[in-house]
Amino acid sequence: MFQAPGACAVFDTFRDRSDEDWLNILVSSLRVPEIDGARMPDFPSEDLQREIHGHSGEVSLHEAHVFYREIKSYCAYTGRPLRPENMVLDFGCGWGRMTRLLMKDVRPDNLFGVDSTSRFLIEARRCNPALNFLSCNLVPPLVMGAGSFDLITAWSVFSHLDEFLAGHWIREFHRLLKPGGLAIITTQSRRFLSFCAEMRARRASGMKLEHGWYEACADSFTDEALANSRYEAGQFLHAASVRPPHPQAHYGEAIIPRNYVVKQWGHLFRLVEFLDNPVRLPQVMIVLQRMEGL
Repeated sequence: MFQAPGACAVFDTFRDRSDEDWLNILVSSLRVPEIDGARMPDFPSEDLQREIHGHSGEVSLHEAHVFYREIKSYCAYTGRPLRPENMVLDFGCGWGRMTRLLMKDVRPDNLFGVDSTSRFLIEARRCNPALNFLSCNLVPPLVMGAGSFDLITAWSVFSHLDEFLAGHWIREFHRLLKPGGLAIITTQSRRFLSFCAEMRARRASGMKLEHGWYEACADSFTDEALANSRYEAGQFLHAASVRPPHPQAHYGEAIIPRNYVVKQWGHLFRLVEFLDNPVRLPQVMIVLQRMEGL
């Protein structure tokens, strides 16, 4: 894979800094292009960041850093701490926010991001040519070989995919991971049902919903009692603005219960954690470890 000149400068300069120092360095890089002699990656426009995350700049970095700290904690907990030689894939990478966080811990030639949206990838490559950003289709496979990665991350991706796509990508993660490797993903919590109901109530009262995503939420899981009942039964919940066979029917709002993860993915992965704690993360975090010998 081609590497830009000076690609390792950020890793070499900051690899021994604490995680909190690293966050402060990244926040500073919003305004300062070079820090301690290392040329820092650029940032995409605030409009593009808000399109993907709903916010931008320092707020976006702080949100990503929270997930980054959880990733590092669970890698260490499973006896697989992040190391420079680890191979890491960020699935649904957008403009490369999460891979940027990982540049302190992992050598840049081992950091990969994939996304299906070409204009996001164009910005990712422009802003951070030191890393590897590749295109993917709506469904697997990726071009990488079996057993290529130690860690796969996916922030706020499985909170949108329907059951069909989620299942296909989970099986692809199993193919891509080394035995014992980790997949750390997020999905919406059951609390999201109440949030959607709140958006509907606001809209019904005449309040203007300030973001297009809030409108989409108001139209999601409109039968709240049924959705809760399905969640209790361990069923995959998904709501989309269009119906099949439209391609966008695969993308909307998703809630994956713990029981579903155990029953449907348990033959491929050991469930290490199902973290549903809004104090720590705004979404549910699912930590999966690839079974040995499968």
